[in-house]
Amino acid sequence: MKLGDATTGFLGFENVNDFFSSLFGVKAWIVNTALAIVGTIASFVSNYVWDDPQAVYLLWTLMAADWASGIVKSAVNKRFVSYKLWRMPLYYIATSLVLGLSWWMSKKYAVFYPLPAIAMCGFYSVYFVSMLENLGEIGLLPRPIVVLLKTRFGLKKLIDKNK
Repeated sequence: MKLGDATTGFLGFENVNDFFSSLFGVKAWIVNTALAIVGTIASFVSNYVWDDPQAVYLLWTLMAADWASGIVKSAVNKRFVSYKLWRMPLYYIATSLVLGLSWWMSKKYAVFYPLPAIAMCGFYSVYFVSMLENLGEIGLLPRPIVVLLKTRFGLKKLIDKNK
């Protein structure tokens, strides 16, 4: 008799597959894989990117809201281009890398102590203002708010002030 067939069993399990499905709980492998990925990202964020993972999750939420509002805006304006959808996953990686590097630099060298807060606040403001602009152009926010955001805040206003 072979190891793992139904008549002999495998160390009290019906077969090797029964052993692995009981050990890892892989009856619903998609759910388990998704939860494992979320757990890995959560532990990575809290150990390597930022002291407070909720700050990073808020940034990612702002990024997702900006991304979704940008897609809706481009669809409403009939300027949707599908290849640009891949920008946001790259932004997630890039912003996380910048935050992680600035956080580690501040831990090692005192001169870089303010760098993580500057990076985080910069990312917060960029994605928040962009999301509000998108919502205004879609028509979900009053037009005066959008005009105010574009004329009083943002990188263009800072550049114009320095000229």
